[in-house]
Amino acid sequence: MFNFFTKSYITFFFILILLPWTSVKSQALLPQSKNKLVVIAHRGNHVEVPENTLASFQEAIKAGADYVEVDLRTSKDGHLVVMHDATVDRTTDGKGNVSDMSRADLKGLKLKSGSKKSYNIPEFSEVLKVCKGKINIYLDFKEADVAETWKQIREGGMEKQVVVYLNKTSQYKQWKNIAPQVPLMTSLFDEVKNKEQLGMFLGQVKIEVLDNIADPEMVSVANQNGVAVWLDVQNPAEGPDSWKEALQKGVQGLQTDKPAELISYLKENGWRDGMPVSAKTDISRKKSTYITLKDVKYGDAPGTENLLDAFVPRNHTDSTKLIVYIHGGSWSRGDKSEFPQILIDELVEKRGYAVVSINYRLVKEGKDRFPAQIEDVKKALLFLSGKAKKYQYNGNEFALMGGSAGAHLAMLYAYGYDPEKKVKAVIDLWGPTDLTDKMVRADGSDADNTVIRFLGEKDPQAQIAKDASPSYHLKKETGVPTILFHGGEDPLVHVSQAENLYKKLIDLGVPAQYELYPHDKHGMGAASMVDVMSKLLVWLEKTYPAK
Repeated sequence: MFNFFTKSYITFFFILILLPWTSVKSQALLPQSKNKLVVIAHRGNHVEVPENTLASFQEAIKAGADYVEVDLRTSKDGHLVVMHDATVDRTTDGKGNVSDMSRADLKGLKLKSGSKKSYNIPEFSEVLKVCKGKINIYLDFKEADVAETWKQIREGGMEKQVVVYLNKTSQYKQWKNIAPQVPLMTSLFDEVKNKEQLGMFLGQVKIEVLDNIADPEMVSVANQNGVAVWLDVQNPAEGPDSWKEALQKGVQGLQTDKPAELISYLKENGWRDGMPVSAKTDISRKKSTYITLKDVKYGDAPGTENLLDAFVPRNHTDSTKLIVYIHGGSWSRGDKSEFPQILIDELVEKRGYAVVSINYRLVKEGKDRFPAQIEDVKKALLFLSGKAKKYQYNGNEFALMGGSAGAHLAMLYAYGYDPEKKVKAVIDLWGPTDLTDKMVRADGSDADNTVIRFLGEKDPQAQIAKDASPSYHLKKETGVPTILFHGGEDPLVHVSQAENLYKKLIDLGVPAQYELYPHDKHGMGAASMVDVMSKLLVWLEKTYPAK
């Protein structure tokens, strides 16, 4: 395994998240196992036979392991083969890179063995046949084609017997696009150091298993988010002491080089379903204590574009305050589900706000350009105000929060479309503030093309560009207390957008706070996101308290 998050966590979040935040909608199902505490045979049971051979996988089955770890690579001519290393040097009688050798070349090699028996490098299709109906596969996805891998898994009838371990940033989206039902696993990056950061991470990334979390509190947070934790215990000193230490953390699985011995140890102690005191064997997502209303229609746009989700405290009254979130996505993609679950829990369950996340019309094929989006925001707020008396909450006050394009719409509405002054606070998460500014839309850039699609106008000095810019609507009488969060290296929305608006707010005497994260890009890494959330909550308490 290789922890790709450690090496490239900022890149990961930038590539993974087209929007600043994404919400976990549902968990994929892990393969069924008769044991709650699963044992994973590392590269098969290779005590007496070479690793990653059909024989080692058969031995793992005999030992009673729940999973076998399988390392997958691709030959020069596109065949899926099983090999841990990038080269064949350590494990075979040959030399060279797996990716430089054909299937025939690899089949001609002999794996090193302490016996006279001959072993070959297996193909993935052969491994699937051996494991089907007998043992689940923990697929360490080294270098392979996702589409071909999924095709072979389906052809082998193993769709419900595989967990995929991710090694590269690109693999996450590839698997989600091609086989979203496949459960995914990865390691945490080093910057996630505590349970709060872990909670934020799991609010952004949809995975089913984490490995190598050493802190029991973090294991508990993972379990509360519906995520299992499996630990690697394979090492030269592996044995009862290291097994017991790992089990005391409350994990749901152990990966071992000694599956038969570990299983025997667990059975002797009655721990095949986990240690009775500390093991957290129930990893279903914790139930919320608030009311959730999904896909409420607030307007007449087709499909899902005029729907909202609402999260309301059970003890809500006619004084319960609303926070409305507007999603990002360059005004052309995205969904209300991006609002992170951890923040919903904090705002609604712990603090007593009602939270609403809205969809709006997206620009597609030249249709529904601006001002359709701000019209939908207005429509949603009117709908919420109109239902306040019937459903008991305060419909006369709002805090608006948005990410990226959604932050732009939140500021634009607050400064330019709220004559009754119902918006009492605005939270800007890296949103554009001035669409006439060439710093945010250099000629020919992706940002410029995005704005042109949004407005239907190329000229940055056209009236519509001014009409769509929050900074042009901001005056002393229209100003609303605003907190701005921005990354100093944002390649999509130049940091000057936040700096200039903040200066204007201060010059006008409008309460404002600006939080700069010098090395973050568009959106934030997990460590920064924890700081964002903390400061966001303090700002709300000061400018728009729940009670």
